[in-house]
Amino acid sequence: MRCVRCLLLLVLFLPVKTWATPYFEQLGWMTPDSKLNELIQYPYLLENIYQRNGEQLIWFDLQQSSKLEFQLEILDRAGFSPLFARQLTYLRYYRENNRWYEYDLLATDTLLSYLSYAENAPKMGQDWYFDKRLTEKLPLPTAKTIEFVFTAIDQQHLSALIEMYTPDSPEYDQLVNTYLHLTKYLNSNIPLYHQKGTRRAGDRLTDRAALIQRLEMLDIDVSRVTPGLNWYDSSLTGAVMQFQRIHGLTPDGAIGPATLRWINMTPEQRLDMLAINAERVRMWPAQRDALIVVNVPSYDLKYWYLGKEQFESKVVVGRASRKTPVMSIKLDSLIFNPTWNVPWTIMVEDILPKVKRDVKYLANHNLEIIPSWGAQQTIDPETIDWAAMNPKAFPYKLRQRSGNSNSLGLYKFNTPNRRAIYLHDTPGKYLFDKQKRAFSSGCIRVEHADQFASVLLQNQGLTDAGDQVRLSGLSNRAVALKEHIPVHIIYQTAWYESGVVHYRDDIYRFDGTKYGKS
Repeated sequence: MRCVRCLLLLVLFLPVKTWATPYFEQLGWMTPDSKLNELIQYPYLLENIYQRNGEQLIWFDLQQSSKLEFQLEILDRAGFSPLFARQLTYLRYYRENNRWYEYDLLATDTLLSYLSYAENAPKMGQDWYFDKRLTEKLPLPTAKTIEFVFTAIDQQHLSALIEMYTPDSPEYDQLVNTYLHLTKYLNSNIPLYHQKGTRRAGDRLTDRAALIQRLEMLDIDVSRVTPGLNWYDSSLTGAVMQFQRIHGLTPDGAIGPATLRWINMTPEQRLDMLAINAERVRMWPAQRDALIVVNVPSYDLKYWYLGKEQFESKVVVGRASRKTPVMSIKLDSLIFNPTWNVPWTIMVEDILPKVKRDVKYLANHNLEIIPSWGAQQTIDPETIDWAAMNPKAFPYKLRQRSGNSNSLGLYKFNTPNRRAIYLHDTPGKYLFDKQKRAFSSGCIRVEHADQFASVLLQNQGLTDAGDQVRLSGLSNRAVALKEHIPVHIIYQTAWYESGVVHYRDDIYRFDGTKYGKS
């Protein structure tokens, strides 16, 4: 529609104002002192929409307005957007007080904001979901989207329009379905489950009924649980182990502090988790042709090739003080027997203070001092006055020689990026046995790195990883991949997989608190 494009040009060059035009006051739909003067985001476009619609109400179908309000409820629950929370509050107020003209104007204007949000979430989501909050007015939706708005209003297909701008993925649908299931428990007053110490099979339970109710709330299968007992019998153990698996806990059936904490999580807390993670789905890639995904809270890596999962592994991620960032990068090569260029932060905060205490630390850890990255010459440690040395003013670089004790292990999966985040092997295999694995300085350590390297090379028709290691001996060897592989480092504390929604701890506190970050 050329008229829509002309309207957009007109809107862009009109003077900015934050109140609705007198047009709606003349229609008698609002008063000069109406709160809508502050709430309306796109007054000029809104006026044009209602003129084209013959000055008729748009949201007379409650099913369509309920669809919009539900999407806003998810955004409100997600806790990152005071903007949408405010709009939803007033929409409910106008509806509950039968102020239908004001409701209609705000609903149409908020629909435009929602569509703009959906368009911008893939590129702005990292700020909204992990760093800042969505408080400012969003840009106008694109011309194509506004054309869809006019068509949807003409044909009364607003629900279909909202659906079009909602993620089309089984993961999103299942998170939302679970959300809807849990809303039934908001006012049910399910009691907390109480116990003293750890309870195992055969122990007496004083609160068995509450435990069963809380398991049932998450759709845990309790159909085989024997009723009327007051101890922890074998029929209940299986249900507890199922609960533990979906929360990333050791499925041993023992109800200890970690299991108890998840059991007593309130429906409100779970709804908040489901909402923010459902919205994050807008950021993540849908294609699985060739893709590596690391989910930080689940300490897990998955690799897909030709649409099929080829490899899965535990990973170690950055500790809370040195977070592994959410980012998209590309794997371009594999490096065998890598050397390690020690990052500045690790050099200054971790290594140099130890060297000041004992200069032998360098030799014991195969570390050498170099004047700059890529340099072949080294600096003799004896020429440095370590007692007087200020780590933050250290003028050189540190490099660790390749070998079995190298911090990167025998394999580095190279992903060039300005933050120097990559995947690699590690000599510290014992860390993969831990349930919580946030120990690194930001990079991602991969369990069974040799298997991962072999699968990657095999899929690209290159020499097996084991052969590459043997060929290189203890020297550095790089193999370029024929096709670069996208690597997405994501952050999902709730996600759908294998027929069930899984939950994990918010290790970096990115889920935050309502309308803020903790």
